[in-house]
Amino acid sequence: MKTFRANGKLLISGEYSILDGSLSLALPTKRGQVLHYKEIDHNILHWRSLDIKGETWFEAHFKGNELTVVDSSDDRIADTLKEILLAAAGLSDTVNGLIGEVTTALEFPTNWGLGSSSTLLCCVAQCFGIDPIQLHFKVSNGSGYDVACGMTDSAITYQLSDGLAEVNQIQWKPAFSASLFFVYLNTKQKSSSEVNKYQDRKSSIDLAAIVEQISALTRAMMHANSLVVFNEAIAKHEEIMSLVLGYPTAKQLYFSDYKGAVKSLGAWGGDFILATGDAEDRMYFAGKGFSVIHEFESLIL
Repeated sequence: MKTFRANGKLLISGEYSILDGSLSLALPTKRGQVLHYKEIDHNILHWRSLDIKGETWFEAHFKGNELTVVDSSDDRIADTLKEILLAAAGLSDTVNGLIGEVTTALEFPTNWGLGSSSTLLCCVAQCFGIDPIQLHFKVSNGSGYDVACGMTDSAITYQLSDGLAEVNQIQWKPAFSASLFFVYLNTKQKSSSEVNKYQDRKSSIDLAAIVEQISALTRAMMHANSLVVFNEAIAKHEEIMSLVLGYPTAKQLYFSDYKGAVKSLGAWGGDFILATGDAEDRMYFAGKGFSVIHEFESLIL
């Protein structure tokens, strides 16, 4: 049996504008996804996906090199998985794809938005011995930063230029990291849908100026030597993207009376936010009904 693993992700800066070349900061998470592959000499691929409790949330059987779906618990997911596996086989010039048994296991709840799709792509790419970023661009309209996080154990900067991804590993654990924490908003956003909405709005904005401003704010966050400076960069980033997207910020929507800074991470309106504050400030969010709170140290690699 072969085993492959990938890390989850959080995008700290550059959401949406990352698609148009902004310099972005992203962090891999300690929780990810594992894929176990047992090759068996027959013409069937049995795929089973387990959640964090070890319970099956998806299962399917595929037949032959064309991966004809024999049966599945969710036809939409089966079709998406088939597309990924065929794309991976094509990139690897493999005559035969996977045959036998595959079991995937998530290390976080499926609704957390830490990268159930990107970690799967990374694991499949490892299984086929191909570049996960290449596989990503074959099957997704996203930027690919999440896949890059899946394969690294340190913070990264990520930037697209002429369709190519520039990934740089960096050391980023600021002196004020104990004042950074992540709060789950109890809402899962579909990244592909949010990307499409952003694409529809781009014609009405000065894209070059936005990319330049967000890149500058990414650098400000990376090099901030105090929480005050970091908070200022967060607030400005939220202000700019609120105008671009036509959405209120998470702080305006839910936490207008919060004294610290709040920043959306990834697709706005769901998944996790980054908040800054002291130990007592965690209770503010719990009191609002947001009980899933992670410290920087416990979640980030």
